[in-house]
Amino acid sequence: MPQKTPIWMTLIIIVFLLPVFSCPFLIGNLPAGDEVAKTFVWIYPFYMVLSAWLAWSAYPRRPYVCWILLILMALSTMAVWTIVLHPMDVVY
Repeated sequence: MPQKTPIWMTLIIIVFLLPVFSCPFLIGNLPAGDEVAKTFVWIYPFYMVLSAWLAWSAYPRRPYVCWILLILMALSTMAVWTIVLHPMDVVY
């Protein structure tokens, strides 16, 4: 019988996925003219949902992969928020 992801891990994955709902705020506060930030913010929700699904499906056989994906989700959330809230002046 195949193993299932425990409820407690499913709840942890959902908690890590919750920042996706801040996407409208992030899009609304994008720095003007910063196409790189715009691209990252638009890719962010798709990346988070895919990572959450992969973490959930990986936990029964490879729990370490699940934890690594959760850490990457947290770091990605911090990076996107930093890009939007503290833009750098880039000289071209």
